[in-house]
Amino acid sequence: MDKTQEIMQQVRRIEMQARKVATTTFAGQYRSSFRGQGLDFDDFREYMPGDEPRFIDWKVTARTGTPYVRKFREEREQVLLLAVDASASMRYAGGASADSKLEYAARMAAVLAYSAVQNGDKIGLLLFGCQPHFYLPPAKGMRQCLRVVREILSAPQGGTDDSMEDIAAEILRTQRKSAMCFLMSDFLTKADKQAVGKLNFRHELIPVRINDPCELELPEAGRLYVQDPESGEQYEVNASSLALRTAHSNAMRAHMLEWDRTFTQLGIDSLSLLTHQNFVTDLRKLFNRRSRLFAR
Repeated sequence: MDKTQEIMQQVRRIEMQARKVATTTFAGQYRSSFRGQGLDFDDFREYMPGDEPRFIDWKVTARTGTPYVRKFREEREQVLLLAVDASASMRYAGGASADSKLEYAARMAAVLAYSAVQNGDKIGLLLFGCQPHFYLPPAKGMRQCLRVVREILSAPQGGTDDSMEDIAAEILRTQRKSAMCFLMSDFLTKADKQAVGKLNFRHELIPVRINDPCELELPEAGRLYVQDPESGEQYEVNASSLALRTAHSNAMRAHMLEWDRTFTQLGIDSLSLLTHQNFVTDLRKLFNRRSRLFAR
């Protein structure tokens, strides 16, 4: 079986799973979990206590002598942008039967994309961490959903991590209209509060960190030859050393906590997932949290 046939089989398998999950588990939750950011001007009305001062129209106010605010109506369709890290580190899989981090991202992306299709929203895709980067402009329909999954699974191999500054700049350049942006990555790059803040200001950002359990805790397995998937450098490590395993787990934990602090300080709701876990439970919790938030 050639690579193309293998990818198409994966796409069809993921599509069937995503259709079932989106229909039975997230029906109705997807739409209520995100605020509408696309607004069209509708009319003017007199200012009332509690209105946002930034919506005051000063020309009309000056002409009438009474404060007036602009009214808006929410656009019926929204845009779901899936920004997916396809760097070499995302292809790591800790066990023979486990999904790689990229395959895990593809499965989650399929559920989100199918939920968007059900709600009549557009779906776009940005693949970074690979050369060349790939951008699929937002469009509606099941064909777009399937193409998103196919492009993730067939992303060029061998790329290195992009800086968060570069990722944010590319998303802002390619997706100018406000979108629900799921940023899927292992976040092994340096935390960058300024870049994430800029991205969150324009879009409704949901970072999704995906890691393999074997990345976080080294196995007690004697001497190992390990290879950096992005630089290609090889190292010999003594995994029997408790000091080495402890230093590794502490370094990974500190790096993850740095990203967590960045998201918390910016008021961003995020997900942290491991590839051996079913993401459906955590995604449902995310939807429920946001549904309660926007119902207030």
